This record gives sequence, C-alpha cells and structure tokens, in this order.
Amino acid sequence: MKNKLKRILDIVMTLMLPCLMAYELIGQETHEILGLCMVALFILHHAINWKWHRNLFRGKYTAYRAALTLLDILMIIVFIDQAVTGIMMAKHVFPDLPHVGRRSFARVLHLLGAYWGFTFCCLHAGMHMTGMIRKWINKTGLARILPAALALCVSGYGVYAFIKRGLPRYMTLQEQFVFYDFEEPLALFFLDYAAILMMLILLGAVMGYGLRKIRRKTA
Repeated sequence: MKNKLKRILDIVMTLMLPCLMAYELIGQETHEILGLCMVALFILHHAINWKWHRNLFRGKYTAYRAALTLLDILMIIVFIDQAVTGIMMAKHVFPDLPHVGRRSFARVLHLLGAYWGFTFCCLHAGMHMTGMIRKWINKTGLARILPAALALCVSGYGVYAFIKRGLPRYMTLQEQFVFYDFEEPLALFFLDYAAILMMLILLGAVMGYGLRKIRRKTA
C-alpha cells in the first residue's frame, strides 16, 4: 500500500510540473493554488520516505547514491525557496501579507527555483528509473531498436523545446522575466514541456545507469 501511494504521489507531482510552468497561461490564482499543493505533496513525500532522512549519514556512499542524495538536497533547497518566495509574492492565496519592497528580489529567486527545480525533479525521477535502461539493454531486435529510436526522437525534440522555451536563459538569469505567447494554444505549450520533461527523465535514467555501472566495475 505504501509503495502504491508513493508511486501515485510521484506521478501526480510529475504531472503538476508542466502546469506550474504555465504560470500566466493558467492564471496567477490557479498557479498559486497549485504551488501550495505541490509544496504540501513534497512534504508528504518526505514524510512517507522518512527513512531517507534517518539513513542520510549511514551506510556507504556509492557514486549513484551520492549523486541522488545531492539532487535530493538541491530539491529540498529549491522547494523551500519556492514556498517562501511564492508566499512573499502571492496576491490571491495570501492577499493580506505585506508585499511591497520584497517582490522584485523574491521574483528573481522564484524564477531560478522554478526552472532549476523543474530540471532537478525530472533528473531525480529519471535516476529512480535505471531499471528501464537495464531492461532495454537486455532486449534484442526491434524490441531494442524501436524504443531507442522513439527515445532519441522525443529527446531531440525535448532539447529543441528546452532551448526554444528559453530555459537556459532563465536558469542563468540572462532573462529575468518570463515571456508567454497568449495566442499560442495551451496544448502546444504542454506538448513542449512534456517533451522537455521526458528528455530530462531519460537523461536522469541514463546518468543513474552509468553511475550504477561505476559501482559494479569498482566492486
């Protein structure tokens, strides 16, 4: 039951990521509500996985575990940033909070946290899916070729969408304001972010598989 709940929670949080990235396209109030829901789900996620905190300083750290732990810590930092700066800027969910003089600084931190957090979450999800890569490697013929071709196509478009949507500029603060095309169909926006999400998840899975191979070679 616990494992099923964890899977459902992970799927829901993953599906919420592109929605949160839509921001102005879905409306500020909806964005704020989804943001609070995401933070609540993140806290629930860590409550369910409380053993991770207990074992943080126990056991041997392989390359895979070290990389995954680093991602986990970065995600915690990002979610704290998103929660704090989101509350500081909230106009609908927390309308009575004093915001004057803080929104500009909070907006920049929120922008950084949003795009880096999206990336970290996808890589984290992918690193938990290394078994997918292992199963694919063990296949032969079309069962091996077709998934690889599909993954390359999706990843290729994901890289294109990653650049087209300006994520590198936002993640390095070359652009400090996110620009949306309100005439663009919302479905196209979600299609691009779905491709980016899958590309990053696949990258995380490949990274995780490679790091696990390091352990086997040095064992």
